[in-house]
Amino acid sequence: MTLANAPTDDLLEMLPKAFYSPREVADLASLSNSTILNYIHEGRLSAVRLSERTYRIPRKAVMTLLGLGANAPTLTEEPSQVIEF
Repeated sequence: MTLANAPTDDLLEMLPKAFYSPREVADLASLSNSTILNYIHEGRLSAVRLSERTYRIPRKAVMTLLGLGANAPTLTEEPSQVIEF
């Protein structure tokens, strides 16, 4: 099972740690380490700075980057409103 199609209940098993290194996130997202560091410096990815060159990325930020944990859209059988074109 991949992370992209994992049920929400399985996400904690697949991402068990509270914080991840940029290298780990790069591997999970199939991106380069440099790209992850650029995302951090640009403010596109939340991270905790431990030292001048050391960052840790919280699980929630990893999930957001990977597009996980968002509620799937629901299909409505009977729409409450009709829009005509």
